[in-house]
Formats: sequence, structure tokens, C-alpha cells
Amino acid sequence: MKRRFSIEKTEWSDERENQYKQDCLEMVFKFGDKMETKNDTVYIIKNRGGIKIEKPLKHKTFWYETWLKLKDFYYID
Repeated sequence: MKRRFSIEKTEWSDERENQYKQDCLEMVFKFGDKMETKNDTVYIIKNRGGIKIEKPLKHKTFWYETWLKLKDFYYID
């Protein structure tokens, strides 16, 4: 018996993750900062100094977790 396999959920998850990445970039830009990723860790570049945002726990939800941490960093509800 063949197992059914749907890629819809994977595509949807990838789309959402890409949207969270875009939201992160826009959020950082809005505050006049820059964002950089090194070794799966996100840094905010502010006035030539780097501020480390904690490394997300899951690679699959990297940008969602980053988005949550950036909201806390910038005090956004």
C-alpha cells in the first residue's frame, strides 16, 4: 500500500519562514540598524557595534524564533 505524501505543508512552512525573514529585515531596518547572521546566530549591528541575539533552537523555525526575539529586543507588541 502506498503512503500519501503531501508537500503542501512543507511549502506553506517554507513560505511562512521566508515571510518571517522579511519581517525581521524590515523591523531592523525600521530602527536604522543592520542584521547579520554568522554561524546560525543573528547579530544586530548598531552604531558599529554588534549585539548578539540568541541563537534559535531549531533550524527549521530559525526566522520565526528570531522574529520573536527581535520583537522583545525592540519592545514591539
